[in-house]
Amino acid sequence: MDPASLLPDGLAAAVEAASGAGITAVRPRGGGGASRDGAELDLAWPDGRVASAYMNYDVHKAGAGDDAAFLREAAVLRALSGPLADAGVRVAPYYASVPDQRALVCGMVSGKDRFGAIADAAQRTALAQDFMAQLAALHRIDAVARPVEGMGPVEPADMFVRRRIAALQAANSGKAWDPLIHLSLAWLEANVPGDMPAPVIVHGDAGPGNFLYEGDRVTALLDWELVHYGDPMADLAMLCLRMLFQGFVPLPQAFAAYEAAGGHPVDLARIRYWRLLFQTGFARRSRYDDPDAPPPPNLGMNLVYSTIHRRVLSEALAEAAGIALPPVALADAPRGAHDRSFAIALDDVRDSIVPRIADQQAAVKAKGLARLIKWWRAIERYEPAFQAAEKREIETALALGFADHSAAWAAFRDAVAGDRIAPEPAIILCNAHETREAALMADAMGGLADTKFALLA
Repeated sequence: MDPASLLPDGLAAAVEAASGAGITAVRPRGGGGASRDGAELDLAWPDGRVASAYMNYDVHKAGAGDDAAFLREAAVLRALSGPLADAGVRVAPYYASVPDQRALVCGMVSGKDRFGAIADAAQRTALAQDFMAQLAALHRIDAVARPVEGMGPVEPADMFVRRRIAALQAANSGKAWDPLIHLSLAWLEANVPGDMPAPVIVHGDAGPGNFLYEGDRVTALLDWELVHYGDPMADLAMLCLRMLFQGFVPLPQAFAAYEAAGGHPVDLARIRYWRLLFQTGFARRSRYDDPDAPPPPNLGMNLVYSTIHRRVLSEALAEAAGIALPPVALADAPRGAHDRSFAIALDDVRDSIVPRIADQQAAVKAKGLARLIKWWRAIERYEPAFQAAEKREIETALALGFADHSAAWAAFRDAVAGDRIAPEPAIILCNAHETREAALMADAMGGLADTKFALLA
């Protein structure tokens, strides 16, 4: 079989042209979370060199970031593999990039990525210390004196914040306009920190799952797609977000290790701010039902991550605004008319399909499909009761009556957009909505269903 046939059209040829190597084998793999596809490649150069590499790619451009973000990711890996290698930040060696298809090819690095699977407490502590030391080493690079070619101008962190808020505001428009995102951005815009230090290189997605390790040593920091110049506290905030999905050591312990390794003084207020800003960006609702939107590489996981980020954002926004959230009523309901059909489909995926799939990428997508089936089953069973409760809550908040849930939700959106409802009741209603959306996805989320931000102190 031609190795190129296992990749999107034209990608193999583009990688060969960019790297100067021929592709002799392709092994499709699951990509970066819900946002990217992946493959292992065997490469051979004309001078006789051979190497195994990992390539992640996003040919539909459905994942995180944009074309400029991809160029920054490629630029920082090229720099840390070359002119900035003396900083001691461990990365997979850069081989090539194909911006048109957002494909990035780097050398294979040995190591595991599941920090949460480590049972030995001493190993966990030592490895966490080494990871935080890697962040400190990254943040010690003098970005002003040694800027990364291809990452753009080095700007103060507050400029990044305001540009990010403006971009999210511009994206929150049209049929995708979202009251929760609107409310969060309004708070963020009114509370930009004024005491941020000189900008550093910020990894942008640092934390468990995004580094490889052997024993108690990090072998490579991974997934640089959100890298930028900014406040070092942004990486500590992102650690909080990564911990929504994978375990780590307690944050006070991690922060102490960062400072001990020569990192910047930890500022919890700035961490809370960055945590909310990043969460707002991740919580944009997935447009899976938009015919004009590109399909995500793994819709099931995409929806799981989106649902968690939105529920946690509604809670974090309430905390930032000093709002006490009341409990949300979750009405029970009998099993739906098609419940047995859903159960049979789930059994087929688990017992017959996944065990017989040799292609790891296909197995990942099959498990994503199982999450969708669980979600569809919950929608049939619970959504009517959830929407009835939400309609009543909106009617009470707006002192109006509505024919159905759709009309009530549209009126609530309009009230938030027109500042005809105060932030506190609006945030409470958004939290109730996201709590119910999370309840519909709970079976699909499994152990992630109740995840919350870890304590900062």
